[in-house]
Amino acid sequence: MKNSALLVRTGLGPAIGGTLFFVAAHYLPPTPYWDGFFRVLPAGLLLLAIRFGLPRGAWWWKSLVLGTLNMGLFTVLLLISAQRLPGGVAATLNAMSSLVAIAVASVVLKEKIRPHHYVACLIGVVGVALLVLRSSATLDAIGVLAGIGSASSMGVGTVLARKWGRPEGVHSLTTAGWTLLGAAVFLLPLAFVFEGAPPSFTGKQLLGLVWAAFVVGALGFALYLSGVQRLPVSLTAPLTLMNPVTAAILGWLAVGERFTPLQLLGGVLVCAAIILVANPDILGRFFNKAEPAPEPVAEEQSKPVSVA
Repeated sequence: MKNSALLVRTGLGPAIGGTLFFVAAHYLPPTPYWDGFFRVLPAGLLLLAIRFGLPRGAWWWKSLVLGTLNMGLFTVLLLISAQRLPGGVAATLNAMSSLVAIAVASVVLKEKIRPHHYVACLIGVVGVALLVLRSSATLDAIGVLAGIGSASSMGVGTVLARKWGRPEGVHSLTTAGWTLLGAAVFLLPLAFVFEGAPPSFTGKQLLGLVWAAFVVGALGFALYLSGVQRLPVSLTAPLTLMNPVTAAILGWLAVGERFTPLQLLGGVLVCAAIILVANPDILGRFFNKAEPAPEPVAEEQSKPVSVA
């Protein structure tokens, strides 16, 4: 029961993150580096204000790496993809992060990935495509590459977040704050190099940044990272499929988009994929003997870290 509650809470992170597609397309200026920086900096400072603590030892560079992969590079590439491609195409490419994560986890973490994990993720990606793709969708080479890059960045970052866990005695909000500020360090010089001085934001754009920073960045990322640090990647990676589901629902609510029968089927497939991964005995019997859902592995223990 406790693990189920943690899984649900972890899934809320990607679900909240799905709102970023709509916000990026309608509320943020076309400056992805500055957009990303102003998304992660306030979010990181807020989390550290709630649970303050400074990194020690290797956690300085680990925070920078995790911030770059999970929020810095990922955010920039995601925003480029969302602003150069139809939202459905960007969301479908981003859904590939679940496949990247479990593939990398099998090598880096030696995590036992069963065939049904890959099948479930593929079902989820197909479901996302049915849910959000449109026949009129056009492709942009840079946007497609950015989408693939964002999926790969998040996939690798998820595995490293699981591998490193968090220092003993340090709250998950603190490590989330470190990660977000690590992303800010990565993004700031790139923003100046590629986009010049910070842009001036309209009132509408400021509202978009507030949502992206405090709701998507602080709340959504903190929920997701907390689960990733404690649960197997095979369980948490498919939860990112909730991202485009939220994007589709928001499009329906905000701009009156209607769901076709194929889109409804896509939504069902996405939900089915998540359920199949969480309950491997459903598909597992078709590939191997039914097995119980994997239990969380004990968190990586490291030397105690003193928190200021």
